[in-house]
Amino acid sequence: MPFISQIQRQSDYAYFPSETPIVIDNGASYFRIGWAGENDPRVIFRNIVQRPRHKATGETVTIVGDHDPALLRYFDCTRSGPRSAFDNNVVYQFEIMEYILDFGFDRLGANGSQIDHPVLITECVCNPVHSRSKMSELLFETYGVPSVAFGVDAAFSYKYNQRHGICNEDGLAICPGFNTTHVIPFIAGEPVYKGCTRTNIGGYHVTDYLKQLLSLKYPHHMARFTWEKVEDLKMEHCYIAPTYASDTRLFQEIDPTFVPKSEAEASQQGSEVPKSRPMTQEDFKIVLGIERFRCPEVLFNPNLVGIGQAGVDEMAGVSIRRLPEKDEELEKRLTSSILMTGGSCLYPGMCERLEAGIRMIRPCGTPIKVVRALDPILDAWRGASAYAAAVQFPQQTFTRMDYFEKGEDWIRGYKFRYNL
Repeated sequence: MPFISQIQRQSDYAYFPSETPIVIDNGASYFRIGWAGENDPRVIFRNIVQRPRHKATGETVTIVGDHDPALLRYFDCTRSGPRSAFDNNVVYQFEIMEYILDFGFDRLGANGSQIDHPVLITECVCNPVHSRSKMSELLFETYGVPSVAFGVDAAFSYKYNQRHGICNEDGLAICPGFNTTHVIPFIAGEPVYKGCTRTNIGGYHVTDYLKQLLSLKYPHHMARFTWEKVEDLKMEHCYIAPTYASDTRLFQEIDPTFVPKSEAEASQQGSEVPKSRPMTQEDFKIVLGIERFRCPEVLFNPNLVGIGQAGVDEMAGVSIRRLPEKDEELEKRLTSSILMTGGSCLYPGMCERLEAGIRMIRPCGTPIKVVRALDPILDAWRGASAYAAAVQFPQQTFTRMDYFEKGEDWIRGYKFRYNL
């Protein structure tokens, strides 16, 4: 089962001593792997696997990450869609995860299946013990790594930005990711997991909603709205409206032909199928109107896509109320240092809208400051890389001997310390 990839294989793996840790940011959208102490990961690819068959020979190949569309001429990809190892943001398909790790270590330059370097790998907040246990089993027994450490991706990003003066020791990290959104309070530089909140909404839902709206708006081009194309349109043109209701009314005044989606769907129950007509130049134009701010609005109003959960601004208030300590001064310090990180915080107007939303639910006069991470996409890996390069890092790992002697009990009680 050969791998197919356009990512260049690294050639300097042997130059790194065995005590140099390998840093992995295992995100639900992208997989990033590199060496501790470096500023950028060596290899980045989509965290998906596809296994199509060759149209002529019937041979099965494994495609990890993004694939070349030209392969469709030789391989039948219709019966084997992209598969992820994640359920929301928790790894549960470890057969797929093994393909991902195989490919990542191979692109990093490893020869053979034995990995003689410590590994620091990111995980979600409050990751289930079963998922962490299976990941440990995969790393220790399949790859033979000497030691492993687990850390939360958003926490690494917060600590990285704290060292650069972007946020304070006390604050909130808000991470709208690919499948989920998390809010993590930090007190004295350490995450307080009892105050964490999570909703199952993220960048995936924004893209999927935009894909649905465009397919309804332009049914002749439905096949052309691939996930990758819609993702590009989202990143290029979408933004967060300062006030969604008023912007929607304003758009309706500017474009009287606009009909809300629910009314448009209602008008098509029992309607006649339009007669076919010759295609004109106008049929090949795509106009993005209200979709530009309607789709990212699901981050603040998940009800738009049928998910009855809290929006990003409301989550911040819930997280503060969950803290075991009821201290007014502490709450003010938390709202004075709110860090946005993760790929879904890159929309224009995101910080301003979040600040306005939090101001509505906090007492009058509460100091509120929302800032964006230096690099919302790569700061988690960079924070983990800096931590893995520190002298104290070996004290945060558990070894293969610990795993075989103590098993899941050791993993259950494992807690990562972020203050060096």
